Amino acid sequence: MHSTDWNGLQSGRIERQPRLSTRVVVAALTFMVMGLFPMPSHAWWGNSHGIMTQAAVLAQPQEVPAFFRKSADAVAHMSFDPDIAKNRAASNLYDSEFPEHYFDLELLKGEEAPDKRHAFIELCNRLGVGPRDVGYAPYAITESTQRLMIAFAEHRKWPDNQMIQSKILVYAGILAHYAEDLAQPLHATIDFDGRLNDAGEKEQVGIHEAMDSIIERLEMKPDKLALEVSVAAIEGDLFAAVLAQAYESNGKVDDLYELAEGLDPVSEQGKLFAEERARRAVAFTARLYLTAWQRSAAVRLPGWLER
Repeated sequence: MHSTDWNGLQSGRIERQPRLSTRVVVAALTFMVMGLFPMPSHAWWGNSHGIMTQAAVLAQPQEVPAFFRKSADAVAHMSFDPDIAKNRAASNLYDSEFPEHYFDLELLKGEEAPDKRHAFIELCNRLGVGPRDVGYAPYAITESTQRLMIAFAEHRKWPDNQMIQSKILVYAGILAHYAEDLAQPLHATIDFDGRLNDAGEKEQVGIHEAMDSIIERLEMKPDKLALEVSVAAIEGDLFAAVLAQAYESNGKVDDLYELAEGLDPVSEQGKLFAEERARRAVAFTARLYLTAWQRSAAVRLPGWLER
């Protein structure tokens, strides 16, 4: 059994393209020639989010409510929604949703990200970099964890209310998506799909697609992943722990680029790297779930609230 060690953490984006069938690629190119926008990106291609989210729910300890622990399929269903929301038919939603999925640390020039979204925007303005270029992933994760925490607090007060339970499953799925994205190293770097060589030419284009698809191509199993992680709630600053995951992922970027030729087809070394990243994503997500549940005990709901 493997366990994820949480003690060793250190505290102008071009859209990524998913792996597609030839028929879909031809159709997409046709639309582009016609002058329409390129297709939106999807991290952790295919059912990868579903696999990891199921595992994160299955990994929950007995203290987490039984309805949640038995709802892995439902939470996994919801985990796709942040990518589905990146739809050109909803241009305002697309604009706000897209940068929730990544965090390009290098653009902060060594500055530490503040723990509130608007303070981060002010920092980006001082640095002369667009907040959307850096991305908002740590804020999306922290805010989603706290939203889930409040919903869990409602469940504590009204444990038989099925609407509250349904809401919790939706929030948990959305949180899983952002958390799993941040565990993918190419979501924490400006070099998200290739690097420039000395001649200024981008090499290894397609690495993001290869990494996003690898969990499903290796047919990883949720129940096995759940058994391979240990889950402990976050103690102390929630945002600091989330930001630490961004730094940890960024620290894996060089390793991933060195493995580029072993991602598709998958070499033994590539397989080991993918399995480690899957365990990391599952453990990080599961940890956020448990944190939301435990911290919900201290949440004071408004006196006017009736459910």
